[in-house]
Amino acid sequence: MRIRDLLALIAVCAVWGVNFVVAKFSITGSPGWVPGFEGSPPLFFAFLRFALLFAILSPWLRPRPQDMKAMVGIALSMGALQYALMFLGLQWATPSGMAITLQMGVPFATLLSVVMLKERLGLPRIAGIIIAFAGIILVVARPGIGGLSFGLLLGIGAAFTGALGMILVKRMPLDSMRMQAWIGLISWPPLLALSLVFERDQIASVMAGGWPFMLTVIFTVLLVNVFGHGVFYKMLQRYDATMIAPITLLAPLIGVISGIVITGDEAGWRLFVGGGLALFGVGIIALRPNRALPEAGLAREKTL
Repeated sequence: MRIRDLLALIAVCAVWGVNFVVAKFSITGSPGWVPGFEGSPPLFFAFLRFALLFAILSPWLRPRPQDMKAMVGIALSMGALQYALMFLGLQWATPSGMAITLQMGVPFATLLSVVMLKERLGLPRIAGIIIAFAGIILVVARPGIGGLSFGLLLGIGAAFTGALGMILVKRMPLDSMRMQAWIGLISWPPLLALSLVFERDQIASVMAGGWPFMLTVIFTVLLVNVFGHGVFYKMLQRYDATMIAPITLLAPLIGVISGIVITGDEAGWRLFVGGGLALFGVGIIALRPNRALPEAGLAREKTL
């Protein structure tokens, strides 16, 4: 890989990693950058994100996808539902924990490719799936309170819905910008409706966040989606997915470091051991070719 391309991919991973902290601030106000701001309602924040994404990418809506039923399924799974679960989860979960948990999209996509696309698994990928799940159990478990982290369980749900969306994309591939434009268009109306029903004081919350909150919305759309996906898909056109996948593991690592340094996440042994096992398992899966779903090792990155 050329040095320039490697540096561009590392920059994208940095943006994706820091985005967990940015989202945590947007939803909870932590780490207190704006006095008095306690965060935006998570469903409303997801609505703002996809509404802005649609507004920016609307010129890419044409031509219309041939299979609109599949497009709606893709948008709801990779868009509205995935981000609703992730942002709801971040109300309770730490950015570092969420950064690790969402990597479960890789083993989920691999297992779904077996069930829905008749992929066959060898021993290395089976071992990788088992190791990844074992690591996530350590991260999610809360033995001191006799249960599991509810926020991270929602993150696991988000990882699963995103992986399901990847299976649907396999049946109707679109270029990156057109896919994101349609995801934005289809995702914002149900998110707005759910926010109006289940949340309150949305406008007051946004106003309390001021310009720093608006910057977070712009960050998550322009940098995470437009810049991140633009570079990411360009790299996929130039290099094999098994070459790119190990590099993208920098994103959750940066997410963990950012959470510990910026928001003061608890850096216990469960996070380090469980996170290490999860990323090791994901790395094993990503390095093995998937014939039915070649980009299964990039499940999280493709659904950001």
